[in-house]
Amino acid sequence: MKRSLKCRVRRSPHEQGAAAVLAMMFLVIFSSLAAAMAIVSQGNLQTADAHVKISRSLAAAETGLQFLIYRMNQATGAITTDQGVIDEMVVEEENLWGQARDALMNSLAGDQQYQDLTFVVDDDTGGLSIPRIAVGPGEAVFSATFVPHPLPGEDYDSAYYGRKPYSNMNPPVSNFNPLDGTLIRVTITAVDGPLGAQVTRSIAMDFQISKKIPFAILSRSRVMLGRNVVIDGPIGSRFMEVDLPNGHPVQMESDFRGLHEDLDANLDLLVGSLIGDETHHDTNGDNRIDVHNPIEVGDLDPDMFDVNSDGYIDEYDFFLGHFDSSGDGEISKIELENGLGYSNGPIYANQLMELIDTFGNPHRAGYGDGVINALDRYTKIRGEIYVSADMADWNEGAAGGAYQDYFQGLIDPAFKKNPLTFNSYENDIYQFGPQDFDVSMYSERATGDLAAQASEQMATNPNLEPDLPIYDGAGVIESVPFGAAHPYDYYDRPVYKNMVFTDVRIPRGANALFENCQFNGVVFIESEVDNTDPNYNYAGMQEADGSDRYPDRSAEINGVEYASTKDISNNIRFHSCIFDGGIVTVAPNEFTHTRNKISFTGATQFKDMSKSVVEDSENGSSLTNEERSMYSRSSILAPHYSVEMGTFVSPDSSGEKIQLQGTIVAGILDMRGQVKVDGTILTTFEPVSDTGPVLGETSPQFNTTLGYFSSAQGDLEAELPPNGRGVIQVMYDDDRPLPDGITGPITIEPNMATYFEVHY
Repeated sequence: MKRSLKCRVRRSPHEQGAAAVLAMMFLVIFSSLAAAMAIVSQGNLQTADAHVKISRSLAAAETGLQFLIYRMNQATGAITTDQGVIDEMVVEEENLWGQARDALMNSLAGDQQYQDLTFVVDDDTGGLSIPRIAVGPGEAVFSATFVPHPLPGEDYDSAYYGRKPYSNMNPPVSNFNPLDGTLIRVTITAVDGPLGAQVTRSIAMDFQISKKIPFAILSRSRVMLGRNVVIDGPIGSRFMEVDLPNGHPVQMESDFRGLHEDLDANLDLLVGSLIGDETHHDTNGDNRIDVHNPIEVGDLDPDMFDVNSDGYIDEYDFFLGHFDSSGDGEISKIELENGLGYSNGPIYANQLMELIDTFGNPHRAGYGDGVINALDRYTKIRGEIYVSADMADWNEGAAGGAYQDYFQGLIDPAFKKNPLTFNSYENDIYQFGPQDFDVSMYSERATGDLAAQASEQMATNPNLEPDLPIYDGAGVIESVPFGAAHPYDYYDRPVYKNMVFTDVRIPRGANALFENCQFNGVVFIESEVDNTDPNYNYAGMQEADGSDRYPDRSAEINGVEYASTKDISNNIRFHSCIFDGGIVTVAPNEFTHTRNKISFTGATQFKDMSKSVVEDSENGSSLTNEERSMYSRSSILAPHYSVEMGTFVSPDSSGEKIQLQGTIVAGILDMRGQVKVDGTILTTFEPVSDTGPVLGETSPQFNTTLGYFSSAQGDLEAELPPNGRGVIQVMYDDDRPLPDGITGPITIEPNMATYFEVHY
């Protein structure tokens, strides 16, 4: 019998309790780790919460900035000045900032949610503090301060002002040349979080007090843009009688229609797609299909129709597809001529090539390189269109179903802008009548007597040499408008030839023809201002044989009866004249297109006033740099006058090219042929049926017309010419100041380049 052996292990008394110690050590370690993890987690939560508050407060500051930009624009709409250039002296003398500040406070205080705001105006700086405004219920709040420059204690030599745009200003910003009172420093401070745990962020930006008419064309009548007409800048039309035949507030013709029947068929399909149905249509009125918008593109195939792959299906795609025979993405003059398909090809090719290839900034890539391609960035309108009328009213009225049938051509708006806006508020802010024009400054300059200057020059030509100064009092009888297919009056005109006039005043009743004359300085045209008699436009109207058209009509002016109002008005034609300055008229109370009219025909030339005397020395000038600067603001300032410009029948004439600068003002304006405007077109006459010169429901016949339309389309003075359509380009210049004497609203706009996040 075996016995199992058992070993008894004897433990040292020092080893007893080791497990407990280890357990406690692990407990401490794990507790520490847990505490550390809790601390880290809590820190992460706090960090995340801080980041959220930072984001929310910064977003609230941005929201506050955009909110105040919007409210400031609304507030300044009623603050007006007749000064064209807004400098520190004008701001101070007319208290423009003070008016804007008070208007902003009144605007905010008038809102139900802001009635408890307490505004603080600093008596020393004229600044304004706006207290806390919540972005929303339980959301972050922001406050704002507005302080005119120069800021108290500001160091204009600091690095802050060493950056653009301050470093580009002339003169450079410094303590010696600080920013002036035309600039307002706006600081928005936003706070998020409960008291004691708040996060604050501030942003700052400078706002500029200025005065602009932010339109390439602003018209109180309907706007008609024909073929070979392109506009760089916004368009505004206040025409409202869209229920009448041809009552389209803005009527546009495609630059590509009429070139080839196959192209026309494709353009018809495009218009149908723009009008669309439940599957696809143009949603924003830019006359193109956005291939990235499923509502617009529908079942259309972008690869088939977006020829230039720019993300849109538009007229240019079909134009490129038709004429780009080489498939290289551009159209040469030869390709254009070959693809036209009719005998007048070279005329249309030359004009269309010039229209597109020379559109926009002359310094841009591709300008005038002899081909049409992507570098030319073709569009009919580069800007927005604002219409005061209602879209439904237009569709139901003049359009007869779809306004797009009369509104064709690509529209490319500015970033984040709507291409087409109906019931426009912008047009209500910027509207000008004859009462808004003070031309006294120009009238005072017009010291030259027409008859005296003419007599002095006639004395140098006793033998009546044809190339020397001539005055023909018997003159000529000609139709008005001159060369029109449908004239409405005839005038006996005295003729001035080959003369030079300086700061000349043309007295009322002159009704003259000036041929091959030069005008230095201002040409001031006088007329009777009180011309509201309903017969003023018709008293003295003639037939072609010289007989009275309305022998039973006369007009009473200030208690005097006039059988003919031609004696107290002015209907002037300038033929192949040179203007080294500008043309200004009085501002009649009523628009009378027959009696008060200026026509430009032939090789009319307005000298370029944008250059200094030294820079333009080769062309010569009788003006000082100060005078040239003044006339660069407006080549023509003729409120409530009818202005006819260009040829009715010869848009292919290389000699008939007119170039204008600044704000071109007329009651109604007609441009035909070859015209370029570097500035703004502003028309003052608002036609209303059975009112003033508008007989019956004929208001659509009074229109601002660029290019050619037929009489059936509402342009009763002209018909379509057989030899081309000319070239008309209007390019809005945001930096060009307005002429003095136009009473209009100021603007206080942010200079985005001055944006700065303030650090504490």
